[in-house]
Amino acid sequence: MIDDVHEPLEQYSSQFKTAHVQNTSDFFEDLVRRSGVDENANIKTVQELRKLETQAAGTGSSNRWWRILRGITIAAMLLAALYVFANYQWPWLLVPAVLFALAIYKLNRIINDSDAQLNHLREACDEKRALAWGQMAPLNRLFDWDIVAKLVQKTVPRIAFDSYFSNGRMEELRNSFRWSGNLGDDQSIVFSHSGILNGNPFILARTLSHWMGSKTYHGSLHITWTEQHRNSEGKWETRTHHDTLHASIERPLPEYAYRTFIVYGNEAAPDLVFSRSPSELSKLDDGLFDKWRKNRAIKKLEAKSRDVNDGSAFTVMANREFDALFGATDRNHEVQFRLLFTPLAQQEMLKLLKDSQIGYGDTFAFDKAHMINVLESGHMQQTDISGAPEKFHAYELAQARRFFNGYHNDFFKSFYFGIAPLLAIPLYQQHRSHADIYKDTYSQKPCFWEHEAIANYHGETTFNHPDCVSRSILKTSTQEESDGSQKVHVTASGFGSVERIHYVSVHGGDGRSHQVPVHWDEYFEVQNSATMLVKEVAPPSDASGEAAKDAHGIDLPPAFSQRGIDAGKTVLRRSIVSAVLSD
Repeated sequence: MIDDVHEPLEQYSSQFKTAHVQNTSDFFEDLVRRSGVDENANIKTVQELRKLETQAAGTGSSNRWWRILRGITIAAMLLAALYVFANYQWPWLLVPAVLFALAIYKLNRIINDSDAQLNHLREACDEKRALAWGQMAPLNRLFDWDIVAKLVQKTVPRIAFDSYFSNGRMEELRNSFRWSGNLGDDQSIVFSHSGILNGNPFILARTLSHWMGSKTYHGSLHITWTEQHRNSEGKWETRTHHDTLHASIERPLPEYAYRTFIVYGNEAAPDLVFSRSPSELSKLDDGLFDKWRKNRAIKKLEAKSRDVNDGSAFTVMANREFDALFGATDRNHEVQFRLLFTPLAQQEMLKLLKDSQIGYGDTFAFDKAHMINVLESGHMQQTDISGAPEKFHAYELAQARRFFNGYHNDFFKSFYFGIAPLLAIPLYQQHRSHADIYKDTYSQKPCFWEHEAIANYHGETTFNHPDCVSRSILKTSTQEESDGSQKVHVTASGFGSVERIHYVSVHGGDGRSHQVPVHWDEYFEVQNSATMLVKEVAPPSDASGEAAKDAHGIDLPPAFSQRGIDAGKTVLRRSIVSAVLSD
């Protein structure tokens, strides 16, 4: 029987952290064993490569100094020639010319030899590096998209990832938890994981968000004017004055940012709505001033609880510290809030909020809207959640081992503490969905979130409008094909720009108004569309159940080959083959 996680902070420290380090290390070593890579041979090759790189760096450095010396010699020759020409008869020019010509000839010989040696060393480095890549090729082919999921699930069996975000998972969230899944036209899915946590669906997503911000443009104008002044002798004289006038304007600017967040569906407390943001109170210790700040916050909550005229039904919790630090004062249902946050849940949540040693502390925003919970943690914004296989490709086994272990341990810590506030609530582990989400073929197909992620994987430049100078938000719509594939229409929305000049009237020192030009960029919306073909394929089998198989070399689905799509133009990602169709 799989145990629930009721004490997320202590269990990470005492159990999961060490277990994941070991699981990750074992997984990598198993990949190395299965790949057949000769570690000793790779070590020797890399050592030889590093020696050649050191020699090339030294030769390149001396080559630069010889070239500098040649430049100095040529400059000295020219100066000497000018000096002799200015002070002696022209035949004397032969003396410095001969001396410097010999020096330059010698330097050219040295530089040419150095160039040849440097080219030879660079070619040797390329050959040795190619040899190292060849040695590592069997291992590089074994890295797959599902390694992140396998490792996390092995460490915490209560978490299970889907192969990809399917229509079935989306429909479960819609039908059972009343979540639309539509983030609007200003957000595009860059990557997403879906799965179940304690039997309930979750999504880990990274999006590119767009909004219209503003930019301040500056301009200047130099003015000159004359004034008549009487000097000390009583005579009139003209004086010239100078001034630089400055002006600025503010104009709209498209702005973009990445967001990483978790969506979790659970039927517990279905009427409850609240929100909370990270609080500075969580960082306070037991000092006199910090205690005063906490007590002041608690007194405000008590006053809010007593105020029957503010229109809210807020009632302060018996655990005043929890209420002050968690800060969900906009909650709409006191009974369900208390069912959710039992004394045990309050205790564990406070540990997470006040922690500064094991996890990340109070970095998360937590919004609950009926049966949908959204958590957005500050510490996750810099986390790479994709686990893309190419990230782990390397020609040096030792470096690949370090990066693989570091990446997966960092990902696990970031993701674990991203969901830790959910794990701290016992009631969430008692309500489990048992929906059959894969009841038909449609349910097994990738949903529109996955389509957007696939489009972004192909790259914004693939779909951009030719006049686009900004990022593009990619949105999709789907048409089911009779051969089981999906034809996905991708729309890229971005902005073009045109330079404008705005004149601002500024009062100058000459007593007159001047029109100061301010150059600015006017942005206008542009859109472009293209079509992708998408088809899910069976994931590679894994006889051991412990390590990823080679996902390369899967036969192209008939839906692609029948359309004459070249295999080199397709992308295999998370058991889904896709290609951008030509017009």
